Amino acid sequence: MIAFPEGASTGQRNAIARLRRLLDEQGAAKIGETAVVSLKVHVQDLSVPDEVTAVVTGDAGAVFYSRERPGEVLHIDVFHSPGCLNPKVVGRRLISSLSGIRFKPTPKTPSTGLGHLLSYIDIQTGAGGGRLDGNLTYGQEEGVRRAHTTHVHIACLMSPETVAAVFTMVASVESAALEAGLELRKVKKVRLSRGGGPMDMSDYCASSDSLLRHMPSPDQESAANLYRREALARKAAEDIGSAADTAKLLERLASGMRSADFARLRLNTDKSPEEIRQLVTRSGLARYDGHKYSLTPEGVMALSFLRAHSSEIEAYLRRLLWSLPSKRMPAGERKGHRAEPSQSRGRGIVLPASHGERLPSLAVPETVAAWKSRTAVSTVPGGGPVLWSDLRFAFSRERKGMPIILLLDASASMAGRRIRAAKELARHLVLAGKEKVSVVTFQDSDVKVVAGFTRNRRKIEEGLAKVHALGLTPLATGLEKALELSVRSSKKPLILVITDGIPTVPSKSLSPVDDALEAAKKIARRGARLGCVGLEPNRGFLRQMVAAAKGTLYIVEELEASTLAAIAKRESLG
Repeated sequence: MIAFPEGASTGQRNAIARLRRLLDEQGAAKIGETAVVSLKVHVQDLSVPDEVTAVVTGDAGAVFYSRERPGEVLHIDVFHSPGCLNPKVVGRRLISSLSGIRFKPTPKTPSTGLGHLLSYIDIQTGAGGGRLDGNLTYGQEEGVRRAHTTHVHIACLMSPETVAAVFTMVASVESAALEAGLELRKVKKVRLSRGGGPMDMSDYCASSDSLLRHMPSPDQESAANLYRREALARKAAEDIGSAADTAKLLERLASGMRSADFARLRLNTDKSPEEIRQLVTRSGLARYDGHKYSLTPEGVMALSFLRAHSSEIEAYLRRLLWSLPSKRMPAGERKGHRAEPSQSRGRGIVLPASHGERLPSLAVPETVAAWKSRTAVSTVPGGGPVLWSDLRFAFSRERKGMPIILLLDASASMAGRRIRAAKELARHLVLAGKEKVSVVTFQDSDVKVVAGFTRNRRKIEEGLAKVHALGLTPLATGLEKALELSVRSSKKPLILVITDGIPTVPSKSLSPVDDALEAAKKIARRGARLGCVGLEPNRGFLRQMVAAAKGTLYIVEELEASTLAAIAKRESLG
């Protein structure tokens, strides 16, 4: 099936039809002078910069998104001179141009535009990327950014509409590159190759908020509606914080809600009733008729998907929070020294293999690099064949976690988004981690064990619902309670302190600071591991405390759930 935009000229229709034919017959095509589009993974040999190789055995959907059915993801690369394009600039150009494309509605494509597919377009530049209609702050891994300094990568759901929009996407990216002062690089030839073995492209698969991964397999007739329903449900769950709360809210809106009803709605979120009301109206899920709020057609679509796929949405939220771009995560200070973030591959390490051992996936980029290094001084035309010694394979590394004692500051200064972020971290650790979590709060003159070591989400939720930020900061007493719990644990836990202040309530003496430092020293003497996340104004005291505990300090601009989750992951695997 071929789709044509409204008002397309004969020449434009012919170009779209020819592109679709080339994709069906060869799986790849050159667009204009600067771009390549295919259903395959395509790579560029830097020694032959004007030639691009499409690996016919490397389906783009399978390699980049682990999709089972071939031909579901369209892969587009637009080449330019070395440089780092701002993904948000590219994203704005793409959304602006794509939003202007209209199609005649048909039974199989009920929408007349591309709005239902924008959520299924990913981009990546040398400066980052992510889902087109997301915040575009992902894809910050060093290897990923380095691999995209000479081109803009686009991946999108394969459909008649996206094929028709390819020329618009390429023109938008070219315009953004020229505006940034980069030159466009010509592609003279697209070569088809069968490749040399299994492909491991993990250096090219960034952390992302992509919706192209783990998506249901819809039937052809209902594809557009299902894609749109899933996108709406996921966005709503991201805003509210959980699939269950989102479904509960939308169910109430389905029967109608007055303004006062938002205040009476009990959700496991710290967002205010006014924030929730604004979220659902601003996102277009609800509308107000002057008397009450009710669901829009988009809200009905989101609710229908949530009813059938709640567990999938929860899994998506866990993956999204865990995949924080490393660029936003601060380096830790251990015993007063900075420990820079690791740049090792998330899937493991890449090494040569010995004869006779069972081989994992072939690491293609590293293999090519090894071959080039060996043949750099070769007199054989073309460098000669790839030898066994050139092959590199991706070996996974087992990383063991540890139980976590989450010690949360619940003093008055934590009210609002800070305590919400801390609670969201607690929920996330129970959902995403394999080890048990204990949550302890300290506020005013009180320390409470919100939940003992558990992986039961209900227990965590019940405890967090009773936590409200108020009073002073008895940090010393909180550290003493955490140490007490750590001694009882069968496995040595991580004590992770989340605070926005310094101690203001003493424990044993008249000095809150001295008591906190003494408690930190006890933690060090017992051999317990301590990590602390705090804010810049309190760096001086927090550095003393962490040094006394022989732990690690992370100073952040603000306490945000995704940043806290990334730090917790690093510390628990440390």
